[in-house]
Amino acid sequence: MLPILNAVASLAGTWLQGKQEKAKLKQTLEVAKVAAQVKRVEQDGNWDEKAVASMDSSWKDEAWTIFFIMIIGASFIKPLQPIMKDGFLFLNTAPDFIKYGILASIAASFGLKSIAKIRK
Repeated sequence: MLPILNAVASLAGTWLQGKQEKAKLKQTLEVAKVAAQVKRVEQDGNWDEKAVASMDSSWKDEAWTIFFIMIIGASFIKPLQPIMKDGFLFLNTAPDFIKYGILASIAASFGLKSIAKIRK
């Protein structure tokens, strides 16, 4: 009977050791996931800081702002409304890469990382 008990005890010990190793590996994986997430947040923060710093000497956001003010203003001037309408109809027929290029330019100017979430 003693050899059977030794075999069962050995098997139970091996099973317990396997469970412990699995728990350690799970913990290591969780730590690695958290570390990767922290690194990603730090990198995004650095990107934001660089974007803000580069906007200090940039004229693009001012140019886009002036352009949008002109579009809004022209929309309220009766003689310019047909021209505005024709322009937007024409832009509507432009290839997608032109439309997305315009969106990307505006996003880069104003530092909008969420522009990729805009869908048709």
